[in-house]
Amino acid sequence: MPVRPDWQRARRPEEKAARREAILRAAESLLDDKGVDGTTLSEIARESGVSKASCYRYFESREAILLEVAVEEVREWAADVRERLEPLAGTRDLEGIARAYAAATSSRPRFCMLLSALSSVLEHNVRAESVLDFKRRFNGAAFETVAGVREAIPELSDLQVACFMRFLSTAIAGAWPMANPPPVVANLMQREEFASVRSELEPSLFDYCRLVLRGLLAEARGG
Repeated sequence: MPVRPDWQRARRPEEKAARREAILRAAESLLDDKGVDGTTLSEIARESGVSKASCYRYFESREAILLEVAVEEVREWAADVRERLEPLAGTRDLEGIARAYAAATSSRPRFCMLLSALSSVLEHNVRAESVLDFKRRFNGAAFETVAGVREAIPELSDLQVACFMRFLSTAIAGAWPMANPPPVVANLMQREEFASVRSELEPSLFDYCRLVLRGLLAEARGG
């Protein structure tokens, strides 16, 4: 997409907001098509119709753009999880809770992709202040789901629910690349000899969440 001539000099707030929005939407499109590695600043500029130099007026780096997309993704993910957890209040339905998190997560590959790249890629090449702001917003949104877990399992303490959320984040970051290997590896994994170690995202997350919740509930009951 060529640089739009009417965007050469964005002065009004609405023009600046439109350009920033175009950059973020371009990044989303590229993530879906090419993954994190293929979502370069040059590609984002080309896709958005904004010059590469202009991108730096709105974001300090490619990583900063992707962190902003990650915040949008976690907010949508959290809203989905909260909705799925609402009917489970007071049920102590560990499988239902695990299913809610697993289903909401597996339906958002962009969210999983970004989460799995946070510590190794996205939190580099950005200022400390930017990372601090990102973590506050990202974690704040993610932890909005814990109220639903507490309502479903009243025995769990705040510390235990926080433990569950830390585990979940680690599980998603690890399970996503395992469930989405490069094409060569994916073909090899179809061999019968690897049947027992094939990884599918939603079933894996369901098992992880269910087992952790079972252990935390047993701990809470003194078991």
